[in-house]
Amino acid sequence: MLRLLGLLIVPAAGAVAGWPSAAAMFLVFGGQWLLRWLAGGSLLDWTGQVLLLAAGWASAIGLYHRIEGLDLVMHAAVTGVVTGLVAVVVRSALRRRGRTGGPVTPAEAVRTLGPVICVLGLAAAGTALGVVWEVAEWWGHHEVTEEIGVGYDDTLGDLTADLVGAVTAAVVAVASVHSVRQGAR
Repeated sequence: MLRLLGLLIVPAAGAVAGWPSAAAMFLVFGGQWLLRWLAGGSLLDWTGQVLLLAAGWASAIGLYHRIEGLDLVMHAAVTGVVTGLVAVVVRSALRRRGRTGGPVTPAEAVRTLGPVICVLGLAAAGTALGVVWEVAEWWGHHEVTEEIGVGYDDTLGDLTADLVGAVTAAVVAVASVHSVRQGAR
């Protein structure tokens, strides 16, 4: 139902706020399907779908301009979801390949690299994707419409929120692997 809602909101965003909003909602719809393919049925899938829909629709109806701090909260939350997806992709890649031809479990990777390195790696990947989003926002502001809000304070605030969301999600992902490993002992 949430993915169907995401599809229906694409033209609604266009009607409310123009084609750039429809394009952004189409990205949300794509993100909903990415969640389905990579984390289908999980808490990450359901939470991510709701957060993506809320973030996209809040933009379309101008809530970020009316509610102070909402942009930062949504950046942190959505970057947390994106970082969770990065963790899912890493886990899948580890299971497919190993040093000796066999799969490597996430617990083995955390034990080998250490939890701090694993958290830093996941957080760096999530934050890097936030940087890509900010570059896309800047491009959209300059090449598509000036209604896309950018500026030093906005970008720095967004990137800081992205970092908080990425680190939080990375800690949760690594801790969940660590707790599974502890339970197996």
